[in-house]
Parts: sequence; C-alpha cells; structure tokens
Amino acid sequence: MKTDDLIADLASRATPVRPLPAPGIRTLAWLAVAMASAAAGVLVFGTRPNLVSLMRDHEFLLTSALALATAGLSSAAALVLAVPGAERSALTRGLPFAVLGMWTLTVSMTVLEASQGLSGVSDWYVCAIRVTAIGLVPAIVLVAMLRRGAPLRREWTGALALAGAAAAGALAIQFICPVDDAGHALLGHLGPVLALAAIGAATAVRLFRRSGPI
Repeated sequence: MKTDDLIADLASRATPVRPLPAPGIRTLAWLAVAMASAAAGVLVFGTRPNLVSLMRDHEFLLTSALALATAGLSSAAALVLAVPGAERSALTRGLPFAVLGMWTLTVSMTVLEASQGLSGVSDWYVCAIRVTAIGLVPAIVLVAMLRRGAPLRREWTGALALAGAAAAGALAIQFICPVDDAGHALLGHLGPVLALAAIGAATAVRLFRRSGPI
C-alpha cells in the first residue's frame, strides 16, 4: 500500500477524540473519591474515643494536614504528568515529596523524642493494612485516570499516584486509631505511604504500559 493510500485509509477510520478535562478538574474529582473512601473507612472501623479532645492537639492537626496535603499535591502532580508538556516546572513533582518528607521528619522526630525507638511497637500492622485497604479504591481510580493520559515520567507518576492514594488512607486512620505511640504512627500510618510510593515507582512501567490518549 502506498503511503498516500495508507494515510487516507487511517484517516477514514479515525474516530473523534474527546480531550481530557484539565488536570485541576480531574484532581478535584479524584479528591472527592478519595475523601469518600476515607469517610467510608472511618464509618466501617469507627472513630477513636478521644477524637473531640484531639481537635485541639497541634500534633494531631499537623499530621492530618500533612496527610491531606500529600494526597492532594501527589494526585495533582500525577495528573499533570499524565499530560505530555503540561509540567512547567520540576517543582510540580518535587513539592509533594517535600511535604511527604516533612511528614516523615515530623514523625521521626517524635519517635526520637520519645527515647524508646521502635521497640515495643505493637499492632502497627493492623493500621498498615487498614491504610492500604482505605486507599485501594482511590488508587484504582487514580491509576485508571492516569492511563487515559500518556505519562512520560512513569516512575514519578507511579510513585505520586500510590503515595497520594495511601495518604488518603493515612488521613482516615488518624480519626480511627486510638494508639498515640509515635513508633506505631511511623510504621502503621506513615509506613504504608512510603512503601506504596516505592511500589508505584517500581511497577510504573506495568501500570502504564497501555497508557495513551483515548
């Protein structure tokens, strides 16, 4: 087949392509799903008994704010990266990890101040499983949204996507878990976010293998 004939054949079989909504709009849509999943997790597992008094606790509020910021910024950055050429600055993907680093530093400093390290930490795996479970639906939805685009920086996109989804689960666990031990928070609450970010980066090629505009 001649080149001109091939082009004509492809053009005749082409179907209209619906442009994706702007990354900001897609981020808000995903955040609605993530917060709904977090609320559902709180309803299923129940709220911690001292929740009302914790609303005046600076450490609790800071950790919750960092978890929420990580979820929002990570998902926004991932959705920007799914559109080739949309990223204007490396700050887009760097800022979420800066917030995640601040969260990690805050929790780690609390562990050091407690002067008991991670010895005697119990039941952290229960919270780790719950964080992962609550973040599962947001993760599936976000990956599906990203696969409708064309991520070029796949490792960054995968890490941001799973970190954001896990952060939504970690936000929910703040309102669920009655344990105030810093080591427990590091392993059971923050740990899954860091682990899933690494998994997202390692599996990004498979996650987005079929990605492309539809």
